[in-house]
This record gives sequence, structure tokens and C-alpha cells, in this order.
Amino acid sequence: MKKWSFKCLLLSLGLLFITSQEETKAAEETQLYGLKDSAPIEEIIKTLEKKSLEYNFIEEIQMLSVEGDTSNHALDIYDSFIEWSGPEQVIEVETKTAMVPQAIKEKTASLYDSWRWDINRVTNNGASYGIEKGNHTVKVAVVDSGIDFNHPDLASNIVDPGKSFVPGITTTQDYLGHGTMVAGIIAANGNLQGIAPNVGLVPYKVFHTDVADSMWIIEAIVEAAKDDMDVINLSLGTYKSLKNKEDQAVIKAYQRAAKFAINEGSIIIASAGTDGYNMSNPKDLSEQLGEPNDVQIHLPGGGLSDVVTVSATNNLDQLAFYSNFGPQVNIAAPAGDYGEDYKTLGNIKLEAMTITTYPLNIPQSELSQYAGFEHGYEFMIGTSLAAPKVSAVAALIIAEYQEKYNKKPSVNQIKKYLYEGVSKVSAPRNEVGAGIVNAYGSLKTIKEEK
Repeated sequence: MKKWSFKCLLLSLGLLFITSQEETKAAEETQLYGLKDSAPIEEIIKTLEKKSLEYNFIEEIQMLSVEGDTSNHALDIYDSFIEWSGPEQVIEVETKTAMVPQAIKEKTASLYDSWRWDINRVTNNGASYGIEKGNHTVKVAVVDSGIDFNHPDLASNIVDPGKSFVPGITTTQDYLGHGTMVAGIIAANGNLQGIAPNVGLVPYKVFHTDVADSMWIIEAIVEAAKDDMDVINLSLGTYKSLKNKEDQAVIKAYQRAAKFAINEGSIIIASAGTDGYNMSNPKDLSEQLGEPNDVQIHLPGGGLSDVVTVSATNNLDQLAFYSNFGPQVNIAAPAGDYGEDYKTLGNIKLEAMTITTYPLNIPQSELSQYAGFEHGYEFMIGTSLAAPKVSAVAALIIAEYQEKYNKKPSVNQIKKYLYEGVSKVSAPRNEVGAGIVNAYGSLKTIKEEK
């Protein structure tokens, strides 16, 4: 079974999650259906209720999930109204850990500003703050594991408690860590300062522990668009087969959700993936995945034409060793790596990594303590931290455009400003797309246009 996973490397955090057989079985017993516009919805729902089957219907994209439909025959009599169907698939957190090298077991500077090379690169050493820092009328949906409401760098910018799509979980407080890391890149405003330190954040929780259903993420995308979220950040990803019928159902569901969001005026930013794969050709990608007889894509980043796909670069403005790449990449953002000597000598260079916010309710890592950080800040790398940098710049573009023209820019206009404002680097286009995102460059373009 294909798995979803966070595309971020979690260093020295001791987080390793196991998918329970019960959770996997529950997902397999749920069927997804893409219904035609002509489908008799009320009649179908009555049929499901008579069979005592639990269901969830997303009207905006005509998508239905049915729990307990192990035979996949619950809607046989309505087959002519079904465009596609397939079983639900488990989405899983995948983490990689590393030991703290002896060479860095010493106190380093505790001044947070000295570690923010990635933010400086995107903001032109803070120059973009002089043009625009964002405001709470512009909101970014963080579709993730929630956000730590108690984090002093984030609390003032969480403008709405959002919503949880995890069954049985009503809170959007982050108990996993990933969503808080993403949020800090976007709008931290304290010891750390994000790229858009005054923009509004709203958590849409789809992960509580290690797994999520595709349906939860699809629902979150649709709900965020209905809630008028300006930007939807998706720092997650998986690989899906273009030949496998089950995978095709999930792909089509995401296509519907993405198209709905774009039509509602929400721009979707997604990570390219953290496996170092070339996504140029689905057949070749499958071979890299160890499945030479298949044809696969990375989803949502890279696999959905409606989303902005983001790769990760290092502190030398080169493609990070772990970042996926290919012509599907639209733009890049700095997200760090282990330094230039890591591959040849195995040496980890802290200065090449990035730092971000982390929940106060999760124990501080050994690495963070050695660096002298307070509880609530961690070293991190990954395309999960590249995507939110682009989301933050998109939010700034919207804020600046609204202030100048008294209206919101279209999704295509936002993309235009993103791509025109980039920092050009020597890395090829299939690695960094238009270039490395640059808030100052994009804002300056808006400010100076007649």
C-alpha cells in the first residue's frame, strides 16, 4: 500500500511512529467515490443509511467516502452515476533520525538571528520587512498536525482555531510538531521572525499522531478554500501509480479538491518531496522507487498542475541533496542540508541547517539543547520547510497588492509575482524552477509597477 508522509527530516527528535494494523485496516474498509453532477445524492444517502453504513459527502467536489464498505458493492445500483472509485489509503508520517555528532557537542551561540540564513536569503536580509510584513486579513491555512497555541512566537498570529479533520480529535493543538515548524517559517514573531511575521495563521489538522486518511486532507483543502484562506500550505507528499486503479481514485480526488480551491481564489503551495528523486519521467521515477514495472508520480507537489511545487536549496544556493526535482518544480526555497562535507566525509555542519519553532508540549531535543536554544526551537531541514517560505511570500504579495489596488490578486497574478521576483542562480531549471523565492524581489515588483 502506498503511504503518505511528511517530507521533512526530523533530526535527533526521537520521533518514530508505527502504523497500527487497526488503522490500516480501517482505511482499507473505506471506499472513495467520485460522483457525477447528475448523481441522486439524497437517494444515495438514504440507501447508505438503510445499510447502516457511515459516510461523508463533500458536496463541493461531489466526493463520497463510505466506511465499512468492504465488498465495494454498496453503490452498485448507482454505478452509472460514479466516475471513479477506490479504497481509502493511509497517510503516514515518515521520519528520519540522526545521532548528534561528537564534534558539535559543545555550546554554540544562542542568538537566534545568527541561525536564520534561510530567512535572510528570502527577505534580502530583512529588506522585505520594510515593504510588507503582512496583516491578519491575509490568512495562510496550515494543513498539517496543528499549531502550538502556546508558543510565544506564534500565539499572536493564530487568528482562528481552525478545524480538526481527525475523527475523535476536536483540538487543533499540535502534539506532533510538524505543523508548528511550518507555521514558524511563515509567521513567527518573537525570538524567531518568519518571512511574513504579521500574517494570519489558521490550522487545519489532518495529523494527530502518525497517520491520516486521504479524505481528511481533501476535506481540509476544500474547507480552507470555503473559509476564504488566501494560501493553503501542503508540506506533505506521497507517490501514486498512474496504472493502479486504487491510486487513480486518490489522484482524481486530489485533482478535484485542488481545482475547487483555485476556483475559490486560494493558491496551493506544496513540497516537492524529500527523497532526492528525479520526477521528470513517471517510468523512471518508479524505477527509482524500486518498482520498474510501474508508472508513478509524486503528489500533490509535482503531480497536480494546479499547485505550486517547491524544491529545497542549501546555503550554497544549490539543490539540497534530499530534494526531489524535475520539470514539475515551479520554484525553490532555502531549507538547508547537512553541509558540503556530509556526503563525502559524513560531517554535519550546523550552520548549513535551519531552525524553526517547535511545540512546548514536546520534549526538547538534545541537539537543540547543545546549541543553547530555549525550549521551543529546533534544527531542521526538508522540503517541508521550503514550501512554507513560498506560502509566506505569496501571503505578502496578496497583502501588498491589496494595499495598492484595493483588491485581491488572482492566483495567476500571485504566481506571476512569485516567479518574477526570484533570485536567479546557476542551478538548472529542473532543480529550482524559476529560481529561489525572494520576498523583496516580488514586493518590489508590485511596489514599482505603474
